[in-house]
Amino acid sequence: MIAACALRRGLKAGTLLLALTTAVGCAGRPDPPSAAAATPVPTPTPGPAQVMNLHLPIEDYMLTPEQTARRGWVHGRIVEDCMKKYGLDFPMGPKPVASAADSVMYRRYGVTDPASVATWGYHLPRTKSSAPAGSAALRPSAAEQAVMFARNAERRPVTAYKGRKLPEGGCEGEAARRIGTGAGPDGIVAATKSDSFARSLADPRVRKVFARWSACMRTHGFDEPDPMEAGAKLPSVQRAEPDRTEIREARADVGCKESTNLVGVWFAVESEYQNAAIAGRQKEFKAAQAERDAENSRITRLARAYGA
Repeated sequence: MIAACALRRGLKAGTLLLALTTAVGCAGRPDPPSAAAATPVPTPTPGPAQVMNLHLPIEDYMLTPEQTARRGWVHGRIVEDCMKKYGLDFPMGPKPVASAADSVMYRRYGVTDPASVATWGYHLPRTKSSAPAGSAALRPSAAEQAVMFARNAERRPVTAYKGRKLPEGGCEGEAARRIGTGAGPDGIVAATKSDSFARSLADPRVRKVFARWSACMRTHGFDEPDPMEAGAKLPSVQRAEPDRTEIREARADVGCKESTNLVGVWFAVESEYQNAAIAGRQKEFKAAQAERDAENSRITRLARAYGA
């Protein structure tokens, strides 16, 4: 999948924080719970405009997109205050704004929005205030790297900046501690979300619909065996703007997903794996819900304190 760790992040207020996080690397996750496929889930047939209305079972244990946006904004405000103590600016937007990228389903199965790909191809859509991917605005300075993560440019730990002690994990660590996490015991929510994706990706039903999608793509002149790798070899995906070839392939990709119902099939299969995991560890998932609710309460209090 193109830029697997970064594609699901929207370019908006707080872009630098996301870029810095990506620069350090995607965090490791605990071992996922083991589960076999559960009772079959009915296969939906969503149109392009309905994909974002699909909700995976694991979402019952996660923050909503609106709560996720608020969490990101509060996190950024804490980082902003922390950075100021060291003479560095990290401006956030005036209030949290949810976007499609805050949804679990955003590009989970690749591009699905015909309006978006008609302009942006496989690129993340940008607003006027968004900086292009790879721009200088997204490249952390050595000072920002040190204060944000308590690591230098070589990613070695540092404990102070200009003689002033840094919080453990830098400003990022301070924000994470103040907000806490609702991931549940042993990170069960994140682990299940990751595991169900991997299991569904290897499921014969999903591989079968991949083959139908691939055959459809060939009729448009594109040799793509895997929708999660579609467009990855195009030179334009490494540039700030898509070219006509990228847009043409992305539009074919979305059209073939719709004609084969790839999203509906994959969603149903992944839902089965998630339901099985949840049924097998009900006590842990109930605890995860309680942690999620406590986290949201902390976020709400902090957001109010910051005037949101």
